[in-house]
Amino acid sequence: MRKGEMLGARHWYAVQTKPRCEDQVVGWLQRWTDVPIFMPRLELPRRRRGRIVRVLEPLFPSYAFVHIELAPVEWYAVKWTPGVKGIVSTGGIPVPVPDDVIALLQIRCVDGRVQWQPHWKPGADVRVKAGPFAGVMGILDRPTSRPERVRVLLRLMRSVVPVEVDIVDLEAVGAAI
Repeated sequence: MRKGEMLGARHWYAVQTKPRCEDQVVGWLQRWTDVPIFMPRLELPRRRRGRIVRVLEPLFPSYAFVHIELAPVEWYAVKWTPGVKGIVSTGGIPVPVPDDVIALLQIRCVDGRVQWQPHWKPGADVRVKAGPFAGVMGILDRPTSRPERVRVLLRLMRSVVPVEVDIVDLEAVGAAI
């Protein structure tokens, strides 16, 4: 699709931001323009100062989506927004993101948050990354009543010991979890 063919029609485009500047770009565009912007986020468990906290992180780090036509006013408003590196392009021509891709993401979002749960499969081989059992191999057994923890069967001293571990302290070994 050529640039001239896209004039007059609104399309979704991926805007690349400087690292960790997504919120700044969204704020600027919402405050100073009428450009519709969409930045899906995930609420993920992270370890902070020894505690597990839930943090919002962009689903696509350093990217946001804008719904614009390639008319100079909107194009330059986005392109010169502080924190923007550029619009994803091929050969200098911006590449539209298909509407059905954005629609699928928007359907899965509630209040800008993508509804997602990690797909932990019982029987998967895992390794504990942190805590008193760091480095120990185990088998994922089942989820617990707390959504941020799972039960793992650890291989210790020629036996299998069931323990509850924070999801963020596990990593997959071999095949994906």
